[in-house]
Amino acid sequence: MTKTREPDIDAARCTGCGRCVAACPYRLITLEVAGFRKYAVVTKRGGCDGCLACLSACPVRAIT
Repeated sequence: MTKTREPDIDAARCTGCGRCVAACPYRLITLEVAGFRKYAVVTKRGGCDGCLACLSACPVRAIT
């Protein structure tokens, strides 16, 4: 059994555009608010199948 690595989101680089949220077919990513800034976070651990849709959708390469 191989474990799929989940996306790692760099909150400092993330612009909060929400493209990764829309791209994730399993809805594992949501936007959080801190002060006047939004950023993406992985909220549901363990459901990622490694499709890389979020990675491709990020315009600022905040996801690895």
